[in-house]
Amino acid sequence: MAWDLLVCDLDGTLVGKSEPLDPVLVKAFHLAHERGLLISLATGRMPPGAERFRDELGISAPCIFYNGALVRDHEEGRDLFSLTLPRGILARAYEVFANAPVHPLFYRDDRLYCLEETFPVLEYAAEQQIRLETIPDPLDFLRLGGFVKSLFIGHPATLPVVRGELEPVARPDARLVMTRTDYLEMIPAAASKGVALRHLCEHLGVSLERTIAVGDQENDLEMIEAAGLGVAMPSAPEKVRALADRVAPGVREGGLLALFRELLPTHFA
Repeated sequence: MAWDLLVCDLDGTLVGKSEPLDPVLVKAFHLAHERGLLISLATGRMPPGAERFRDELGISAPCIFYNGALVRDHEEGRDLFSLTLPRGILARAYEVFANAPVHPLFYRDDRLYCLEETFPVLEYAAEQQIRLETIPDPLDFLRLGGFVKSLFIGHPATLPVVRGELEPVARPDARLVMTRTDYLEMIPAAASKGVALRHLCEHLGVSLERTIAVGDQENDLEMIEAAGLGVAMPSAPEKVRALADRVAPGVREGGLLALFRELLPTHFA
């Protein structure tokens, strides 16, 4: 099978927590791009938090952000697809997360907001290299429109409980997805990396069947299922690995680069 497009998740797939990109993989991506392969990113990050990785990898194709709520063509400076949460939904959810053992973050106009600067929130902003802004009057601010998503950082043991309490507020206008064992996100109901991938392929004139998508978490499921070849990372939850067409080799077996050399020998060999 010939493949035209490679789409990779970022955190947990191309980079680990607080880890830089593998220089060997970076060099391989540049070579593959020079040999004609279209490469894109599909990340839960906001554009300012992902652009340094996009630039380092030499990616010129449009990329997917906010877990599929945004597809942006940075070369042309325009958005190809964009969704936001319904106005007021975060204000309605406030009573739940304000009294829960979580650290909320809010994304609006490519800016990052918090209720207070707790250690997990500051750590997240430092990892993302994003300026953090504290909300002065939470309820008034959260009643505004234009929020793309919200992230709730919490202990893996408590997030399922918080998720259960947020579900009645979120449905049917928003959906909740786990993006890491300690990250729960609220995104627009129609947003997913799978939907965004379809818009990306349509824009690029590439068939979904000739696309490879790689991810590692629940928020990657729709993208893995939509692509012609869906690949799960070996560290992915069992549900994600079970629905993928392939599971990437572990580090000792050569990792992603070994897989890309097998699947895309013309571009990565």
